[in-house]
Amino acid sequence: MSEENSASQEGGVDPVATSMALSGASRAKADAFLEDQRHHLYEQARHLREQLSLKLWELRMGVFLRVGTLVVGLAFATGAGLMVWDAAHSKGLIIEPFAVPPGLRERGLSGEVIASQMIDKLSHMTKSESSRAVQSYANNWGQNIKVEIPETGVSIGELRQFLKDWLGHDIRISGEIYRTADGVAVTARTSGEEGATFTGKESDLDALVQQAAEHVYEVTQPYRYANYLDRNHAPEGAEQRVAKATAIYRRLIAGDDPLERAWAWNGLGTIAAFWLHDSRLAEFYYRKALGQIPDFTIGYYALAARNGPLGQEEENLFNLRQAVRLLHRDSIPDLNPHYVPNARISADGQLPVATGDFAAAIPLMREGAALPDSFSVLARETFYQNGMIAMSRRHDLHAVSAWMRDLGWRGVPLDLLGVRFWVDMERRDWGDMAAIEGIGRKRLLPADDGTSAGVAIFNRNRPFFALAHAQTGDFAGAEALIARTPGDNDIAVRFRALIADLEGQHARADWWFARSEAQTPSIPFTDALWGQALLKRGQPDAAIDKFKLANQKGPHFADPLEGWGEALMAKNQSHLALEKFAKADKYAPNWGRLHLKWGEALVYAGKPDEAKAQFVRAAALDLTPAEKAERMGMIHG
Repeated sequence: MSEENSASQEGGVDPVATSMALSGASRAKADAFLEDQRHHLYEQARHLREQLSLKLWELRMGVFLRVGTLVVGLAFATGAGLMVWDAAHSKGLIIEPFAVPPGLRERGLSGEVIASQMIDKLSHMTKSESSRAVQSYANNWGQNIKVEIPETGVSIGELRQFLKDWLGHDIRISGEIYRTADGVAVTARTSGEEGATFTGKESDLDALVQQAAEHVYEVTQPYRYANYLDRNHAPEGAEQRVAKATAIYRRLIAGDDPLERAWAWNGLGTIAAFWLHDSRLAEFYYRKALGQIPDFTIGYYALAARNGPLGQEEENLFNLRQAVRLLHRDSIPDLNPHYVPNARISADGQLPVATGDFAAAIPLMREGAALPDSFSVLARETFYQNGMIAMSRRHDLHAVSAWMRDLGWRGVPLDLLGVRFWVDMERRDWGDMAAIEGIGRKRLLPADDGTSAGVAIFNRNRPFFALAHAQTGDFAGAEALIARTPGDNDIAVRFRALIADLEGQHARADWWFARSEAQTPSIPFTDALWGQALLKRGQPDAAIDKFKLANQKGPHFADPLEGWGEALMAKNQSHLALEKFAKADKYAPNWGRLHLKWGEALVYAGKPDEAKAQFVRAAALDLTPAEKAERMGMIHG
């Protein structure tokens, strides 16, 4: 075959067709032949497309299978990883069904039932109020308690349990109940612990299960158990509970964890404050807590709460400032979030009181009293008392009476004597203070009821009793009472100065004032009272110096401003006094004496109409008998 023929065949052209065409074959036959060739070529192309499509489909399916395999693999790996992570972070309490004798099972007390009873009792104890955040416990299983029923066969559940046993931190509780010669015995043991057995009559089974549950709680969560014991205020067995809680706190203090040590010291402070009624011992313990964790939030707040009964005003101010700083952080990891609002608003409200800004404190105390959650250590009565004291010291007895009516109180409860004392101070009702002292001696001192709580309340109020004696001329009684107050009680030191001044011992009074001023360099109350004493002695310039100093320490404290105004009047500068009275009015608008003296200054300034308005305002407010007589003299003079 020639190269041309070979090339023609390779090119796809039939030589017969060429020959027929060249030899003049019929056009119809040629067309038919060409159509047949075209169809043949079309079929070849279609077959080629089908083969290509099949290859592409096979390729896609291969890719899909590989991707699917990868997704399944990733899902499996993710699931396995999550299972491993969950197992590694598992931190719960697993109670296995107890082994019980047949007789109990027949009564419906199966091992699962006993385990469920343990859960109920443990859950009840974990609900005991605490200021501590549960996540801060070194060994916290929180509310993650469950009864575990053993599975049979290989399953995902068994795999998960295997991983938890291997990697997790679950605490497993097991136990049994068996009969003894005298009744029954309940044994409970935790992981790696020998366990404890409690025996009694079968009728005492519930109490025995309670003892077993408390044993589990003590072994697994010692701080929470101690906290549960000292927060239980039932009188039955109180001494035993407190002693056991104290022993647990002492064990934690001997440990290596500074946070646990801090909380344990705090626990001892709580016992000292609320069980032993010893604020000084509590103060010592709270300082120990702060020695473990310098920014221990509850430490400063608790210290400030003890400074109050001890009369330590300067320390109270410092500790309140620290507490407010810590309580207003964005995150407070060591405190129970339900406790934080109570503590925060309490500290916020007490802080302005320390410098005489009673106007700022009162709405905060009202807000605190309205909070839905009140811990026993932050009872609503505390907000009531602090709010009413602030109202009294703001010279607004109408507000005190109105709040008492809203609360349905006919009088002030004996444990809230601070309210009554400050009301008496405002009214100069020294006879009522003497009457309270008589009641206190009968009800509070150990000769009658023997409670340390009563002694603590009486001792806390000794300075007020002493001042009442001095105001009624019983200086011997006043000195005897005030002599038994400690030197770091800033209120008592200040009252020593007042008592000496009432006795006419001005040099001695100034010595005590100076000591008080040195002990309370940030507190305005001593300088305000010293200024008033100097003014009564006819020394207005010296008085103004003290009023100025008090105003610098407490710019929102009305008393030094009002005293300053009176001192200016004594210097025949009534026109200058008007400015001081107007400033004082911003912080104590319902102070009867302020409006009385303001009216008097207006008279001397030649403004009788304005003076009359102030006298009318004073008449509608609380005035002492002496002030009422002074008002009548000004009106008719």
